[in-house]
Amino acid sequence: MSLHHRLLATVVATLTLSSAALAEPSLPAGFALETIAGPEVVSEPMEMAFAPDGAAWVTGRAGQVWRIDTGTRAAQSVGAVSTDVSGDRGLHGIAFHPEFPKTPHVFLAYHRTNAPQGKYLARVSRWTVTGSGPASKIDPASEKALVEWEGDAAGQHVGGALLAHPTERVLYVTTGENNQNANLRKYCDDPNNKAQALGDLRGKVLRIGFDGSVPKDNPHVTTAGADPRVYSRGHRQPWSLTWDAPTKLLLAAENGGDLSDDHDEVNRILPGANYGWPKVFGPGLQTLTRTNRVDGFTDPWFHYVRNTGASCVGALIYRASASGKGFPEKYRGWLFYADFARKSIRTAAVDPKTGKAGASEAFLQGLPSGPLAIQLGKDGAVYVITHGGGTKASTNDSLARIVWKKP
Repeated sequence: MSLHHRLLATVVATLTLSSAALAEPSLPAGFALETIAGPEVVSEPMEMAFAPDGAAWVTGRAGQVWRIDTGTRAAQSVGAVSTDVSGDRGLHGIAFHPEFPKTPHVFLAYHRTNAPQGKYLARVSRWTVTGSGPASKIDPASEKALVEWEGDAAGQHVGGALLAHPTERVLYVTTGENNQNANLRKYCDDPNNKAQALGDLRGKVLRIGFDGSVPKDNPHVTTAGADPRVYSRGHRQPWSLTWDAPTKLLLAAENGGDLSDDHDEVNRILPGANYGWPKVFGPGLQTLTRTNRVDGFTDPWFHYVRNTGASCVGALIYRASASGKGFPEKYRGWLFYADFARKSIRTAAVDPKTGKAGASEAFLQGLPSGPLAIQLGKDGAVYVITHGGGTKASTNDSLARIVWKKP
């Protein structure tokens, strides 16, 4: 089941409840959830990136990009791309060049509208931004395609997260494995499975230059039959990417399988690593037997059992702002992760010695629709995108933030 199918199922389930049964969002004492932009501003919001001036740039699935001043809450459209919105496709990822606005480039991941019959065409492009602040615009004639891959329109899971690495000066891209096979045994035993095949860009994390070139230190540059842009493989639906400078953790939040004992994951992305999908799930458990441990794959950095439903869509390590403001000391250095299906954000302490996250605890619960993205703002707040309409706009579409109110 794709994330958008899970989203739609969640919406349908919610509509069957009476208004009295709908829970109000809850946070630990001292925290508050503030709406920065509601459905009258953002429609089908997907992802966000913060410009150096602190403004949040938000993508909409139908192709729109908005700039939202997080202080004044003023918003304006900065551009749009023509995109295929069938299935779980559309505009998703956004990232700024690390030297923006000196180097005025923004990167977008979307799906082209002119794909061959029965296929989709996913593309990551670089665009030039003109103007500054509220006058910023994405030049529609400036597109430079960096990487493109084809998939089966009948399949699910397309990825599309972007991260412009601030020190490596490369662009990381996630791609879903585009599964369209409901036969679990056949799917797992397929020797040409897309997520495992190094010559296929699906089910991967890619690493490319800001001009689309192949970095010379990529792990498969000299591997026979491999696409040299592949950085890691064995992914199902890697939905987001986050970089934590103090720990040098590159984290991907990833949707797990649809069985109740499957695991959703936060993976530490390492060069050449194989995370096992669809051969294994969670901590190396064989997908068909569900219990046998299979060696040779990289275990998740953090994972949890799906049970009645899960869709891990975002993860970050909390850091205070440059001014030292932000959440209380307890949460600094902790993992925060968002689960769309559970309409929640949870936290877990990260051991500074082992670098591993421990048991999680509740943080934000009871959202009216699931979080689809989380990012740490320059002000020390955790920003949250909610999108509740399946594959259409919803009154629950929003950009919000979690703030610490107590002194």
